[in-house]
Amino acid sequence: MRKNFGILFSEQFRIDANWLEAKGVFNPTLDVDSPLFIDPFLLPGSRHPEFSSSAFEAYEAHFSKICSLLRMSTKKDDKAWKAALKLFQFKEVAGLNGTCLGYSKHSTNGRAFGTIKSRKSVEWAKNVIELGVKDPELFSALALFEEGIGPDLISDMTTKIILEQIVAFNSRITSEIRDELGISLPLKELKIGTTAVWMPENEFSRHNLPVILLPSDVLKHLPIADNPIQIAAAAQSNAELRDRVNTHISEIFKIRTRAEKNFITERAMLSGQAFQALLDALKLAEKTPYDLRSDPEGLIQWSHLAETYSSLYKLDINDNKSLTRMERLENVTSAIIHQFQELVENNRMSEVFHVNGKPRHERFAQLLFLAIAISYCNANNLDISPESDMGAGPVDFKFSEGSDKIVVEIKLSTNNKTVHGYEKQLDAYMKAEKTNHGHFVLIDVGEIGRKWERLTEIARKIPIFPS
Repeated sequence: MRKNFGILFSEQFRIDANWLEAKGVFNPTLDVDSPLFIDPFLLPGSRHPEFSSSAFEAYEAHFSKICSLLRMSTKKDDKAWKAALKLFQFKEVAGLNGTCLGYSKHSTNGRAFGTIKSRKSVEWAKNVIELGVKDPELFSALALFEEGIGPDLISDMTTKIILEQIVAFNSRITSEIRDELGISLPLKELKIGTTAVWMPENEFSRHNLPVILLPSDVLKHLPIADNPIQIAAAAQSNAELRDRVNTHISEIFKIRTRAEKNFITERAMLSGQAFQALLDALKLAEKTPYDLRSDPEGLIQWSHLAETYSSLYKLDINDNKSLTRMERLENVTSAIIHQFQELVENNRMSEVFHVNGKPRHERFAQLLFLAIAISYCNANNLDISPESDMGAGPVDFKFSEGSDKIVVEIKLSTNNKTVHGYEKQLDAYMKAEKTNHGHFVLIDVGEIGRKWERLTEIARKIPIFPS
């Protein structure tokens, strides 16, 4: 039987969550990575001096050195070029996963800049510098220009550069927890790369990871690069910047979809003034960190909501041991799915799927269901409990006992691949788990269109589940 799921730092170490919020400290979930990242554009605006001063200075100094070397370089792979490339090789650092942040679904592997990405990044930077751009923050815009370089890589890159400041921040917060709350955290000598640190250990990790605390105000969910429409909105808000952007990259105001971002990146690479105008617009657009309090994407609150609803609305599951193992699994799975449906349709849980009139991310619904399922299994002292292939991407989970398994697929009606998920994805998932038993749970949060008709039509023609 699985223990509790969605354990917050505050719960594990008995620290007042409100105190952490007031201090501006992110309260991480220790057993599930949150899809947030450190945004270098947010460093100078942090309320914490370790980040607004020291970390931002370290970040700028690192990339100023790379820029200087690239200005000295006269051809690719000369001495200055190689020195710049060496400074841009951000290899994987053991222990950094202690931030409990991440975008990788299955593991933390492959999150470093490999040789190819490093070379492409340096080549791109050299082109920008040759345009006359001298601003070292140009590297913060890298994800907008280079495919395959996402927020996780930018975040890891930033974390490695400012590691000294992160350690100093953790040391200060640990002292304040002791002095103001009277709680001495169980510190251990652990390692982040080759750096020895004294931090609490995350007992939910497999590799003796430290718990690395971060400021809330340097964290973001998705970069502006993922939605360049917001760049235009930021440029419009500042008269001087609006005029410069309009002069050099007026295409930015014509963008209507995310797919059109190539129009502005191509235009920005035509001159130093155009690139600087775009970079300044990015700096302005990236001023706002992720709103952890309202949690519009549901990245954090699913754990608390699951605990609340499973405590308020009890479920007695009759685990009849005289049934076959698969029948017992089906009995437990069906009981929990029906209870989840009851909570959504008749106990106002439908309200938690929206914030400010907008539906939350599908991952929120998946984690909420999984946490509620585990709570009900624990409350009924069942040997059966759902297991998940956990990461920061979509959540796949199954109920299993021995070799018998039942997979569960959860989709929101807003997902354009809802029908595909039922017709193809669930079947593939079942085959991968070597089972013929599965459940597809659709949550209607709007924009369902004809999806329900298509789903029921498919179910009639080629039913996936055995009768």
